[in-house]
Amino acid sequence: MAELVCKLREIQVELKQSLSDLQMKLEPFYSEPDLLTNLDGTKRNAEARASSLEAEVKQLREELKAIRDLLGSNGGKA
Repeated sequence: MAELVCKLREIQVELKQSLSDLQMKLEPFYSEPDLLTNLDGTKRNAEARASSLEAEVKQLREELKAIRDLLGSNGGKA
C-alpha cells in the first residue's frame, strides 16, 4: 500500500511539472496582445489573394475557351 501511495505522489509531482511547463510555453501567447490581430490580418490577406487567384484562373479559362473556339472555327475552314 505504501508503494502505491509513493507512486501516486510521484505521478502527482510529474503532473504538476507538466502543467507548469505548459503554462510557461503558453505564456508568450498570452503576453502578445497583437497576436490574434496579426493572425486575423494574415488570414484576410490570404483570403484576398485566394480570391484574386480565383478571378485570374476564371479569366484564363475564358481566354482558353475563346482560343479553342477560334481554332475550332479556323480548323473547319482550312
